Amino acid sequence: MYNYEVKIKVLKSEGASYANIEIPYYSTERNSPLKETINQIDASAYNLEGGKVVRTKMKRDLIFKERLNKNYEQIKFSIPAVREGTVFEYQYQLISDLYYSINPWEAQKNIPVLLTQCDIVIPEYFQFNLEMRGIHQLNPEDKSCNQTFHIQYQNGETEMINCVGRQLQFTGKELPALRADNYVWCADDYRSGVNFELRGLNFPGSVYKSFAHTWTEIDKILLEDEEFGSLLKMRNPYREEMASLSLDKLADRQEKITAIYTFLKKKISWNSQYKLYGGEVKKAIKNGTGSNADINFVLMSMLQDAQIPCYPVVMSRKNVGILPLTYPSIQKLNTFIVGIADTDSTFVFLDGSVTNGYLNTLPPVLMVNRARLINNNREDNWVDLSKLGKHQIRSIVKARIDTDGKIAGSRQAGYTGQYAAEFRQRYQAAKDSADFIQKLETEENIKVTKYQTTELNSFSARVMETLEFEKKATVNNNLIYLNPMVFLHVSKCPFTQSERQLPLETPYPEQLIQVTQLTIPEGYALDEIPQSLNAQTEDKEGVCRYTIKQEGNQLFITYSFNYNKLIHLAEEYKGVKAFWELVAEKNNEILVLKKI
Repeated sequence: MYNYEVKIKVLKSEGASYANIEIPYYSTERNSPLKETINQIDASAYNLEGGKVVRTKMKRDLIFKERLNKNYEQIKFSIPAVREGTVFEYQYQLISDLYYSINPWEAQKNIPVLLTQCDIVIPEYFQFNLEMRGIHQLNPEDKSCNQTFHIQYQNGETEMINCVGRQLQFTGKELPALRADNYVWCADDYRSGVNFELRGLNFPGSVYKSFAHTWTEIDKILLEDEEFGSLLKMRNPYREEMASLSLDKLADRQEKITAIYTFLKKKISWNSQYKLYGGEVKKAIKNGTGSNADINFVLMSMLQDAQIPCYPVVMSRKNVGILPLTYPSIQKLNTFIVGIADTDSTFVFLDGSVTNGYLNTLPPVLMVNRARLINNNREDNWVDLSKLGKHQIRSIVKARIDTDGKIAGSRQAGYTGQYAAEFRQRYQAAKDSADFIQKLETEENIKVTKYQTTELNSFSARVMETLEFEKKATVNNNLIYLNPMVFLHVSKCPFTQSERQLPLETPYPEQLIQVTQLTIPEGYALDEIPQSLNAQTEDKEGVCRYTIKQEGNQLFITYSFNYNKLIHLAEEYKGVKAFWELVAEKNNEILVLKKI
């Protein structure tokens, strides 16, 4: 039984949105004995009018119920008369049959918290692991108390039970707001709070039942599950059709994997859902659409049919939260990908959600640093996917500058790994090729006169792009002003905060190499030229090099950028920001040509 009480003061007009309350709870469509219910809802707003406090109480007809999915419903209500200066409060009770699960307590929010408290009593029969997270003190208190329960049996008799309870109280004061942004995957990983996970049951007269597991035991639980382990033995539903792939004629194993996956994606498309279990595999095969788990189980059956060893790799997605380090937890697992033996000692990784990527080019949300490959023959089953694959842009720019400031030339660029996947996504998001080119012209401030791509629609590691362009430099009397890079890496520093509470997380390692060759117009010479740069972060994980040299009427600008560190602590933020500011400044430097 949970009793929630919340009180908020609205300091700005946009804060009124916090009076729109949504409370999800477990309520399955199936006839299940386990459910949750919400009751005792009460809410009021308080405003100061004419020097007096006026209370507006929410009416019952403002409370609504709606189904979210087959397992959850939610209660919704909006507290009336909430505006700038309002204090509003609401409370409700949640009664849950899910005795084995205690909801996590989130002390820190995305708005400042003046006071927050969690008071919980756990009967001695239940033993839970507690995981406190966040950097702010929650002043825990842990003591014993007496509890009394009345049990009513079906024959009408009642029994009174006395036991000892563990009373826990956590208190947080003046906690600052912690808001998610584009440079942190899951802010909940860093918010102060407490997680609870059932470790065991110890009822009188019964043998102690442990729910604490090692990761090896969790592997076994999954392998024995009907909607996981049993599906690893499923028959390939496309066995006869796979004969058309002529896999025996492909010598390279990666070519075989590519052929199988390409064939599968024509049969089943991803429905944008990530799952761990494959309870709807048959439905996915029939309807031609399914979760990544459904597709992965079918993929593994096809690979096994082709005598290619493969194994599930279970994980928690980046945007859901990291796996706990202090204890193993099957509840924190929420999806899996496929680890495929490329050789006797190496693996490539693939997931059913991949549409624009390739082998080892997963969606960044799956590139976690702790994933578990379920293979009983390995001593160490942990794999790091955070730096999986090669992600690079290599380009060559050749252009000629005319006396009127016109710059005309060509660019050849190769996009690899995540850059190739992102390129394909941008192209697909455009209405057509003309729309894509128009957006490119706007972003790069150029006029595209010819455009071509190769491997755009292929299941491959890269995309090649060739274009011819025109651009205008600034001409002032006898001077021509232009940016010698022509195509910029970054136009401004992406980090604008003066300081940061959260760590800084980037999705994957970056590498960019660009060589630019410029032909100076006859009768002009260099008047001002950018200086060379060799900059790096303090830990040397980020490096930017810029050189410019002249050979006759040719200028050669070489620019390279490498960034390998994916997570920076909050105290490293200022150094990272300073590095990117230097990189952006160099990208924007101007070269001056003077008529002689």
